[in-house]
Amino acid sequence: MKLIFGILFILLSSCALNTKQDVKQTSLSESGVDPKYSVAKDRSEFDKLRENVPTEIRQQNDEKALIAELTAELKYPPEVAREKFNNIVRKKRDIFSKDMSKIREEFNKHEKSERDAYLKELKEEREEFLKRKVDQDKRSQFFSEQDENRRTFFSEQREKRDEFESDFRARRKDFDDYIKDKTDIFNSELKDYSARWKDKLDAEKKVQSESN
Repeated sequence: MKLIFGILFILLSSCALNTKQDVKQTSLSESGVDPKYSVAKDRSEFDKLRENVPTEIRQQNDEKALIAELTAELKYPPEVAREKFNNIVRKKRDIFSKDMSKIREEFNKHEKSERDAYLKELKEEREEFLKRKVDQDKRSQFFSEQDENRRTFFSEQREKRDEFESDFRARRKDFDDYIKDKTDIFNSELKDYSARWKDKLDAEKKVQSESN
C-alpha cells in the first residue's frame, strides 16, 4: 500500500492548467483539477484543524483516507466497496459537468454582450456620419475603415473562442485523467482487498465446517 500511495503522490504533483480566458476560472490543485472534484470523503468537519495545511496536501491525505477506509479493513464485500467508490466518482463527475457548463454559459454570455455592444457602436457611428455632408472619398474611407475594424473585431473574437475551447478541452482532459488515475489506484487496492476477503470467507467456512 505504501507503493500505491507513493504513486498517488507523484500523480498529484503534476502542474495545474493556467488559463488565459477572461471568464471566471476555478482554482486548480497540483493534480490539475479543482480540489472540490477530489475523489475523497467529505472531511469538512476537520477543516478548522487543518487551516495551515496546504490545499494539495489536504487533498492527498483525504484521498488516501478514502481508499484506506474502503480497502484497509475487511468490513464489507468487494462489490460494496466498489459501489461506494463509484458513487463518489459519479458525484464528482456531476459537479464537474455542472461547473463546466456554467463556465461555458458565462463565456457565451460575455462573448454575445461584447459583440452586441460593438455592433451597436458601429451602427451609432454610421448613423452619426450619415447626418453630415461629406464627399465621396471621405465616405468611402469611412465605410472602408468600419469594414476593416469589423473584420478585426470578429477575428479577435474567434481567437478568444479558440483559446477558450482549447482551455475547456484541457480542463476536461485533466479531470478525466485524474479520475482514471484514482480509479486505477483504487482497482489495484481492491484487487488485494478481494483476495483478503476471499481468504476471510474461506477461513470462516473452514471454522464452520470443523465445528459441525
